[in-house]
Amino acid sequence: MEDKKGSVKQKGNFWNHDRKDALKGYLLIFPSILLLGIFTIYPIFYLLDSSLRDGSLLSKKREFVGLENFITLFKSVDFHTTLKNTFIYSVGLVAILMVLATLLAVWVNGKAQKRLNSVTLAAMFTPHIISLVSVSTVFLWIMDPQIGAINYVLRTLGLKPFPFLASSKTALASLVGMMVWKSLGYYSLLILAALQGVPKDIYEAAEIDDTPKIRTFFRITLPMISPTLFFTTIVATISSFQVFETVNLMTQGGPVNSTNTLVYQIYSDAFKYLKLGPATAEAVVLLTMVGILTFLYFFFLGKKVHYQ
Repeated sequence: MEDKKGSVKQKGNFWNHDRKDALKGYLLIFPSILLLGIFTIYPIFYLLDSSLRDGSLLSKKREFVGLENFITLFKSVDFHTTLKNTFIYSVGLVAILMVLATLLAVWVNGKAQKRLNSVTLAAMFTPHIISLVSVSTVFLWIMDPQIGAINYVLRTLGLKPFPFLASSKTALASLVGMMVWKSLGYYSLLILAALQGVPKDIYEAAEIDDTPKIRTFFRITLPMISPTLFFTTIVATISSFQVFETVNLMTQGGPVNSTNTLVYQIYSDAFKYLKLGPATAEAVVLLTMVGILTFLYFFFLGKKVHYQ
C-alpha cells in the first residue's frame, strides 16, 4: 500500500502547477516553432545539401560532389569580381546612407516650424513608398547618357555629359546613388524618432555648462541614439547584400560585369542557366557572409551601444 501511495503521490507531483504552466507555454509557441522549422530551418538544411550536389534545376537526380561547387566558385575570376562588387556596393551604400540619414534627422529635429517639418517629413518618406520598379525605370531615363535629364542639363550648361550606367567605372556608383535617394527618408525617420526620445534636460544641462554644439552631438546625441543607429546599420547592411531588383532592371550585371552582385549571380545561375549546384553554393556563401558580418557588428559595435 505504501508503494502504491508513494507512486500515486509521485505521479501527482509530476503534473504540478509549474509543469502544467510550462506545457501550456510549449503548446502556445508550438505553431510558431513549426512554421519556423518548415520555412526557415528546413530550407537552410536543404540549401546546404543542395550546395554539395550537382545537377540541373529541372533534374530530379543530383549527384553528390562534395565541396566541388565551392572550389569551382572560388577559382572563378568572375565570382571574385561579383564578391568585390557586392562588398563595394554594401559598404558604400551603408556608409553614405547612415551619415546622411543622421545629419538629415538632426537637421529636421532642430527645426522649430511644425508645418515645415511635416512637409519635409512627407518629402523625405515619399521615395521609400514608391515601387522600386518604378524608381528604377525613371532613373534609367534620368541617367541615360544620350537623352537623360541630368546630361541634358549638363549639356545646356556647357559641361561634359556623365556616363552613369554606360561605363563600368561609374555604373555601380550610380546604383548606390539611386538607392541612397530611395532609402534615405526611411532611415532618417527611424533616427528622428530616436532623437525625439532623448530627454530634453540633458541638452539643457549641456547648455548651462556652455558645451559646444559639436561636442554635444558626439558626446550626448550619438550615444543616446546609438541603439537605433546600431539597428539601422545592421538592417541596411543585410538589405544591401540582398540587392537584386535594381541590378536586374537597370544593368543585368553589366557593363563588363561591373554591377553583378551575389544575389543576381544566384538568380542567373539558378533560373537562367539552370545550374542548381553553383547557385546554392553561392547562396551558402551569401548566408555565411551576412552571418559573419552580423556577428562582427554585435561583437565590436554592440559594446559601444548605450542603453538607457
